[in-house]
Amino acid sequence: MEGRLSAVRQEADLSTAIAPPGLARVSAPGGLLVRGRSQLGIGALGVLAATASFVLVATSNQLVRPWAYGFQIALVVLGAVGVELYWAVRRPGNLLAHVLLATAAAAVGVSLQGASQPVLHSIGVLFDPVIFALGYYLVLAYPEGRLGGVASKLLFGGIIVIVLSSFVPWFFFSPFVAGGAPLATCNAFCPSNGLMISDRPGVASGFGRAEQLLAVALAVAIVAYLIARVVAASRPRRRALLPVYVPALFLTIPFALFQATGADLIDLNALAVDRIGWFLTTGRTILALSLGLAVVQSAYFAGDALKAIVGRLDRAPSTSQVRAIVAEALDDPGLELAFEVDARRSLFVDSHGEPITPASTPAVQTATAIVRKSKTVAFVLHDPALDTDPELVRSAGQAVLLALENGQLEAELRDARARIVAAADDARREIERDLHDGAQQGLVSVLVKLRLAREAAREDPGLVKQLEGLVGQLEEVLDDLRQLGHGIYPAFLRDVGLQRAIAAIAGRAIPPAQLDVEAIGRYSSEIEEAVYFCCLEALQNVGKHAGGGVEATIRIRELPDRLEFEIRDEGQGFRHAAGVAEGRGLTNMHDRLTALGGTLEVESAPGLGTHVRGAVPRERG
Repeated sequence: MEGRLSAVRQEADLSTAIAPPGLARVSAPGGLLVRGRSQLGIGALGVLAATASFVLVATSNQLVRPWAYGFQIALVVLGAVGVELYWAVRRPGNLLAHVLLATAAAAVGVSLQGASQPVLHSIGVLFDPVIFALGYYLVLAYPEGRLGGVASKLLFGGIIVIVLSSFVPWFFFSPFVAGGAPLATCNAFCPSNGLMISDRPGVASGFGRAEQLLAVALAVAIVAYLIARVVAASRPRRRALLPVYVPALFLTIPFALFQATGADLIDLNALAVDRIGWFLTTGRTILALSLGLAVVQSAYFAGDALKAIVGRLDRAPSTSQVRAIVAEALDDPGLELAFEVDARRSLFVDSHGEPITPASTPAVQTATAIVRKSKTVAFVLHDPALDTDPELVRSAGQAVLLALENGQLEAELRDARARIVAAADDARREIERDLHDGAQQGLVSVLVKLRLAREAAREDPGLVKQLEGLVGQLEEVLDDLRQLGHGIYPAFLRDVGLQRAIAAIAGRAIPPAQLDVEAIGRYSSEIEEAVYFCCLEALQNVGKHAGGGVEATIRIRELPDRLEFEIRDEGQGFRHAAGVAEGRGLTNMHDRLTALGGTLEVESAPGLGTHVRGAVPRERG
């Protein structure tokens, strides 16, 4: 009987559960996989079940090696429960934790093979295919917790087919049944099959051999699948797979030889078969430890990676260097980092300062948020294989947070913001040029032709009146177009400087704004544009929201280290300045100033007016 598929029902019965990706952990659902007292209760039940299983099997008089078999089953129960408890904390929410508990329960059922009562003994044998299927589900579904590909589903389906088509018929037609594990061999006192429905030893033998042949084919397919996955995996994925796949191979290869010997496909002497049986027994036992080792390895590698990253961050690296350091530590060459540069608009840039949208990452990458004080400040865009290695990704996130505290990195991100704002300004200038050189010139040409047509139509008063109306309308359109072009980018700001440009917009305000500006020199175009547009936006807000006839005061001062400006009105005000800070105008003001390393403050209260105050570092152009 020892050559049947059930020989390894207990071999592959332990695995681990992996948490969802991301730095924020998700609590496990209710039921068995809960923390605190429930986990303590599960652990206590596991110890009690392992002890009872050991006593039942070790005191059996029908097993050839009762003590060894009892000890192995107890280790399987304790290992499955212990790893489940560990993984429920480290990988909460993963379905493999549920399967681990089912595996421990199935191992307790297998221990009934130590009972001398025929029905109980037969039920124990019937648990062989249950624990076998659960064990290989853990291996095939590792580390995600589900059968993800067609191959894994076909292999697991093959296990079910073999059990139903071969093992079950063998079981119900055999007068005597015994466990298929090497240590489960019965002696002369083995009970009869208490669940037999018909005494057909010939039929049972035929199904038993069919089971062995199918088991060999299945084992070869599983070995090929595991090796192929390791070979084809990315480096992070391979690192995650090896702690479980190596013991699984150590289990499955001896199992294939064991079954092939029973089916007379290979000829081995009794000593060789016994040695293979011990390899098989060892494989089923160390699988639990290997699955626990997978989590321990992840934590160790994460600590080592964090140490390596932090050790290289003391050189004040740039964003691109930080990306390279993290990518090397995580063994993921394609890794990218996305840094937040504008919280209001959820604007991120990559390590090269180019805008990037983490939410729309390609399918070959996963975006994991890096959170500081409950706020997402960056993302790690990494190989999806690292989703099953959350400790490692978390260590990378901690290292990136340390890098973000570095002044040089903050300055580089500020430069990235400045480049984005400058690009928007360039786009506005391009639109202004296009309006001037394209649409505006075309309309001027039409205007000239209309005027010529009006002169030629003097003899027709009605036509002259109509053409004069068209000329007037076109002149208004041209005037609006010129105003629009200057609003996009005021050419006179470049020509006359900030002081005269501010005076011009103050004079055009309704009512005109009071101006308090000391003599100031010229600055870089970025600084002059930022201050000009902030003052223009603030004056427009006064006209829209302060109330009719309310005057505003514009004050600009040069200080040794910065250029300050203020726009104050005594209008209606509003309750919370933060409540309007999300408006488009104030958002644009904030973007312009922070891109230059400046600041913006808005103070207001109902009936007390509004005070907008900004400053930019003083860098001469």
